[in-house]
Amino acid sequence: MGYQQPKIDPFSREINTNTPWRHNQSIGGVSINVDYKIGNGTLTSTTAWRFWNWDPTNDRDFSELSALTKSQGNSRHDQYSQEVRYAGNITEKLSGVVGVFLLGQNLQGLDQTEEVGKDQWRFVQTSATGAQALYSTPGLLDGFGIKTNSTIKSLSAAVFGQVDWEVLKNLHILPGLRYTYDKKDVVYDRATYGGLQTTDATLLMLKAAVYANQQFSTNVENNNLSGNFTVSYRPTPRLNAFATFSTAYKPVGVNVGGLPTLANGQADLSLAVVKPEYVEHYELGIKTKPFKGAILNVTAFNTDIKDYQTNVQSPQLGVNRGYLANAEKVKVKGLEIDGTYQLERFLTLNAALAYLDGKYVTFTNAPLPLEETGHTELVNGVATQVAFKDASGGRLPGISKWNISGGAEFSTSGNLATKPGRYFIAGDASYRSEYSSNATPSSVLNVQGYSLFNARLGFRSEKFSAFVWSRNIGNKNYYEQLQAAAGNSGLYAGVLGDPRTYGATLRFSF
Repeated sequence: MGYQQPKIDPFSREINTNTPWRHNQSIGGVSINVDYKIGNGTLTSTTAWRFWNWDPTNDRDFSELSALTKSQGNSRHDQYSQEVRYAGNITEKLSGVVGVFLLGQNLQGLDQTEEVGKDQWRFVQTSATGAQALYSTPGLLDGFGIKTNSTIKSLSAAVFGQVDWEVLKNLHILPGLRYTYDKKDVVYDRATYGGLQTTDATLLMLKAAVYANQQFSTNVENNNLSGNFTVSYRPTPRLNAFATFSTAYKPVGVNVGGLPTLANGQADLSLAVVKPEYVEHYELGIKTKPFKGAILNVTAFNTDIKDYQTNVQSPQLGVNRGYLANAEKVKVKGLEIDGTYQLERFLTLNAALAYLDGKYVTFTNAPLPLEETGHTELVNGVATQVAFKDASGGRLPGISKWNISGGAEFSTSGNLATKPGRYFIAGDASYRSEYSSNATPSSVLNVQGYSLFNARLGFRSEKFSAFVWSRNIGNKNYYEQLQAAAGNSGLYAGVLGDPRTYGATLRFSF
């Protein structure tokens, strides 16, 4: 189309778009916590309400072309929670906690808008012949879009309990159980508007391949009994060796950001509901105080996940925020080592190292990675374009094999005006190795490893602190995420890490 991006280097931190950007958000809430002493324990009630209102506008083609011109995910979210628990000592060798928890949520999508413009025809046209050539029909996609209204009403209720029982001297067992019930009521309604008004069946078919009406409603519920069992041996106050087996659960999910369509143009309703995720976790570790002022902890773990819930990107415009899907089986294993050392009050050192290995054991219906969009395979002797592949054995997104961090702080006593306290100077460094940034492993959507350095200098007392700070002192250029952009037209977008930042902080508590 003759368009040249004015900027090629993403770290110029300049964008060139032709749709005004808006990020209007309001976030707030209130909580009340009440503790009441009863016998050898405490009864605690925590009541909370939070809200999040969002009215954004985005240019989702990230250019001055009028391709994907509007993306407005207007939403309203209210959340209410109530927990009542009792924790205390039952006998000299037995303590525990028991409680109930309720969470109610109401999430509304209000006239959420996706709209394309006069240049979109070239991004969806895959051939200059046949029906595809008609995408260049003047006005066919100008101002063509969808408006979506949806509601998710959720209820989650749980009963839980755990005890710590010293069965033999220094030998503790800690069993725990949690029963959870989840229910979701969903209504989804998406309607098209705009574009060329025509009765031509071929042109209508082309428009429907870009955006189509979708409606569905569903009511889903499920329950789960999960728990953990820990054996802990504490022969001295300087050593705690433990082994844990636990199960966990993530409730049933729903997709209200648009569903991929089938060959007949209808929404794939089999993807509307996302199966619950189930976890089995094994952990071995020791927590130690090897000498005065020092702490050293080592933990090894293995996690197996069934029906892992992951966010995937679709090549279709109608699902440009991606959607939740299930990977059949996932395994994550690793080793973590962390330690601190405190020399009197003037020197503090800390360091941590983690090795992680996360893989899809089975993910047979993964979306194609960006570079394989349009891939065809022979199906019954016919070359057929496919949208999914087997990603079994591929690495999980967002997991670096190596994470290393460390820091130091020097301080000395002194006064600021008349306030006694400590002056301090501190710094820390961190490193993470390369990681995949896409649900399906991709050759281009990988973030290279990077190191960051931070520092701070100031004064603190019991109720007051003042300090200056700088993050990413070396002004390292790095990505936090790379992702296939909407429509999967070959563009991928990067979320940049913060450049060098600096500032001052004042804190006062009362």
